[in-house]
Amino acid sequence: MSKSHEDPKSRILLNETSDSIRVKIKAALTDSIDGLSYDPTERPGVSNLLALMSYMDASHRSVEQITAECQGLSMRAFKEEVAETLIKGLTNLKERYDYFMSAAQSQYLQEVAAAGNVKAGLKADETMIL
Repeated sequence: MSKSHEDPKSRILLNETSDSIRVKIKAALTDSIDGLSYDPTERPGVSNLLALMSYMDASHRSVEQITAECQGLSMRAFKEEVAETLIKGLTNLKERYDYFMSAAQSQYLQEVAAAGNVKAGLKADETMIL
């Protein structure tokens, strides 16, 4: 997954649907080596999925713990686990995102942007004086 890659399939956005997350994780590039191991050089795709799962895991399991616990899974089953972990982990963020992007919050966002603009302008003025 990469936020800077041109392909929209290379990233998961906050407003992504659960089905879309499942499709993207299912299509994530991995390898044909049996088992799971965290090795970013030799197995970048699998290592990326392990890291994503660790970051979003509600139990705060490490990559090593997840690797050990998912060792017997097929790659398909592991990807399903990753997708479900991401969906659960993103639920609260998605709800907050939807709330702040709602029409009811548009005035608040405009006020925050305006305050930031003033603050940035003051800092720029200070810099230009130097």
